[in-house]
Amino acid sequence: MKVKFYGVRGSIATAGDETRRYGGNTSCVAVQVGGETLIFDAGTGIRRLGTELGFQGVRAHLFFSHLHWDHIQGFPFFGPAFGAGNRLDVYGVQSDLDPGGHPQTIEFPMATLSDGPPVDDAKGVRAALAAQMTAPHFPVGLDAMRADLRFFDVPYGERITLPASSAPIIVRHIGVDHPNGCVAWRVEHDGHAVVYATDLELAQGIDGEVFNGLVDLSRGADLLIFDAMYTPEEYEGKGTFSRRGWGHSTFEMGATLAERAKVRSLCLTHHDPGHDDAFMDRLASRARARFASTTIAQEGLELSL
Repeated sequence: MKVKFYGVRGSIATAGDETRRYGGNTSCVAVQVGGETLIFDAGTGIRRLGTELGFQGVRAHLFFSHLHWDHIQGFPFFGPAFGAGNRLDVYGVQSDLDPGGHPQTIEFPMATLSDGPPVDDAKGVRAALAAQMTAPHFPVGLDAMRADLRFFDVPYGERITLPASSAPIIVRHIGVDHPNGCVAWRVEHDGHAVVYATDLELAQGIDGEVFNGLVDLSRGADLLIFDAMYTPEEYEGKGTFSRRGWGHSTFEMGATLAERAKVRSLCLTHHDPGHDDAFMDRLASRARARFASTTIAQEGLELSL
């Protein structure tokens, strides 16, 4: 299992010398596993991933944590989607939301998602991607993409099984606390696991519902990719305004989760657009002092599990 980061920034892309080392593209992570390409989120970083994959002979699976702008805005620039003969399976999760926009705690049977026909009338992920490719926002529509695009609105809590060369790839998720809803994903294959948990807030604190769910999802993973957009001081509003309720976390929260779930390594991502490279260097030192096996996500970083 190989993990590569193509976009590590949150909220909005930040280009410039001050963010050159860590990167300024918004969220996109690729996982190569069992002969398959799994992509998590389609921020601006997905454009470079598409260039690397090429224009022909591409088969990939694209999973969305949620459909906020910084996680979908790179999709119209994903080259393989325009190549006839390529295939892209696109997955979004149907969230049952409470009035505050957070996933409700609902138990669903853990069924296996069938590899069914395209869902052309989907009201979820397809509609969101199509909407940003309509005038006056974009010059061509979703129908300009000539690849075989298959859209799946996955029922909340449903397990996805993908055939692979040596053993099935299991992909599952849970809801996390973020405005309008969001999910964290876990990929398992042949005894290894990676968890992608971005855009989340442990608003209920340690031992709250979201935290305990993430512990279960992350338990024993080789790698936990975690949202650490704010420092603890920023989150609490020390010397500035509080970020409580904004739907993001800190390296302290990530470290506590990693310890409780007994993960092997922690990688922090979704960096605040105002945190330049020098700031990220200081944050890296603080994070490693808290949890030694911590990496700060940078564009181009590759991790083998």
